[in-house]
Amino acid sequence: MQQKVGRRRMNIFRFINSKDIREYLRELQHQFTVPEAAFLIYMSRTVPLKEKFDAWQEIINTMPDCSLEERPNMKALPSFHQFLKDYMALQKKMLAGFYQQEKAVYTIEFYEKELGKKDWVDLGLYFPDYQTAVSNLTENWLEDDVEKIRITKHYFADGAAKQEKELWIETDRQLNVLSLGEKDCLSDSEIDTAITFEGMWFPFPTPFHRGDILVNQRNPESPIVLQDISVWGQEELLRNRFSEDDPFVKNAEKRLERCQRYGDTSDMNYCAYYLSADRTGEYHLCSEVFWSYLDLERYEKPLEGEAKILSVAAGGIQPDRQKRADIELVCNAVRLFIQEEQCRKLRKWMEEIYTKESLEALGMVKKCMGDKRYEDGERNI
Repeated sequence: MQQKVGRRRMNIFRFINSKDIREYLRELQHQFTVPEAAFLIYMSRTVPLKEKFDAWQEIINTMPDCSLEERPNMKALPSFHQFLKDYMALQKKMLAGFYQQEKAVYTIEFYEKELGKKDWVDLGLYFPDYQTAVSNLTENWLEDDVEKIRITKHYFADGAAKQEKELWIETDRQLNVLSLGEKDCLSDSEIDTAITFEGMWFPFPTPFHRGDILVNQRNPESPIVLQDISVWGQEELLRNRFSEDDPFVKNAEKRLERCQRYGDTSDMNYCAYYLSADRTGEYHLCSEVFWSYLDLERYEKPLEGEAKILSVAAGGIQPDRQKRADIELVCNAVRLFIQEEQCRKLRKWMEEIYTKESLEALGMVKKCMGDKRYEDGERNI
């Protein structure tokens, strides 16, 4: 049995990644169960691991114990308090092993804030111990565009080892440890403990609706148009103007029941429309299932260029009938935005390679005294 946690006992809201979901749940004065509270602490990407330990310990000290039944990717938890103790002990053991000096080398990777970058960049250097790695990092490589750091300990393989063992930490710019990872360092029972949170699934309320223009925090420069969230039941789908004859709607309660019993974090997803460019640079409107809905926030910047197509897509699926655009308007608006952007790019290209005088002769620009857009060095027609 899971008992609800009083809001005043502990500030769980600060662990919620999405500011919009955080504020929405706070306004609702949402009461979290003990597993929900512990799970949100686990899912936080910005709170240091040490603060997570303190929060989990506070759950143990101040909140009622409960149990969870076995799930496909999670063993039964007769005592959730005991699980938290075991989980923290394992994390601390891994952390101690990471810092311990032994036959191993350390490498460093960066996750940068550069627009469009979605992967880690390897520094390409090896260090004999953690302290040497950190000293080199802070003296030479910690630039403003670095968002996160991953330091990996690579163990030297002995004759009996079939796999190369690894331990790694991910930190913020201040080198506060955010999370831990490993490869071939844990026993089977330790692996079961380490992945327990990944075997959980929870349907947290969200403030979003079909047709909202949102962004996933993990990819903040790529707006999307929300179609649905996996935690929506039949009633919520109907409120968002899905057809009651749609099999997706008819089977909604069965899907929720399956997730309640068998779901894990991979099922905490959402479906959305997004723009994708092909090899020629042409943009296409696509739909896909993404993870995780807890990372969704409202996109607050104006849509520009081809991204305006998303506003058309949003208008076509708006739950509000008075605001919803019909299919003819949607198609014509998409065509208009594509052609406008093509014209803008073509004009910009012409202004970059032709002289102002040549363009004026064709009536493409107005004469303007003191206009310095066209500088020496640009070639004539």
